[in-house]
Amino acid sequence: MNNKNKPLVVLVTAGPTRAYLDSVRYLSNYSSGRLGYLICEVLAKNGIKVIAVVGPSEVSFEKLKNVTLFKVETVEEMHRAVMQLCKKKSPDFAVLSAAVLDFMPKVISNGKVSSKNNWNLQLVPTPKIIDDITKKFPKIKKIAFKLECNRPSLKTIKSFAEKNIKDKSAEALCLNYLSDIDKKSHPAFLFSRKGGFQKANTKKSIADWICNYIMTSH
Repeated sequence: MNNKNKPLVVLVTAGPTRAYLDSVRYLSNYSSGRLGYLICEVLAKNGIKVIAVVGPSEVSFEKLKNVTLFKVETVEEMHRAVMQLCKKKSPDFAVLSAAVLDFMPKVISNGKVSSKNNWNLQLVPTPKIIDDITKKFPKIKKIAFKLECNRPSLKTIKSFAEKNIKDKSAEALCLNYLSDIDKKSHPAFLFSRKGGFQKANTKKSIADWICNYIMTSH
């Protein structure tokens, strides 16, 4: 039984991750870290204890008040930090907003590979943080994030979201499409395990929805 007097503890992942190819080059994916920053900010302002695991971001998470920050760079570092913090801090929720690479090189070359020759790389899947939380810490409630390319029909979106929530044993899902995102707006479809559905148009509204969901679901 949950102790209602115990403050909520939420772990948030944010920002991009990197996978090094050699000593100077790396793979990454685009993420400013802004959404994760806003999520941390809103949660902390509502009295929630926030632990943030953050990749190399464009925003300064150090400015946030009442947020415990752990800075990482690579996929492996983020995975290791999340597993350790789940074990030590036993968060009530894990909000997995980071853009974690799906692939990394099988072999990392030493030094700098010469640009005079072709370079054949073999990529292998990275460990799935959300799956490993489910396996090792099943009591932690998870909010998943998914970015796809082109937005399909609403019926297809709902079907995809329901399957993803079930497959990942998630409490909720923030789903957005690259075709909808521009510098002025960041539309997202927000789904809950309870069957709720809402569309948000800004990162701030996404953060507010997540905070409200956590506070009413504890």
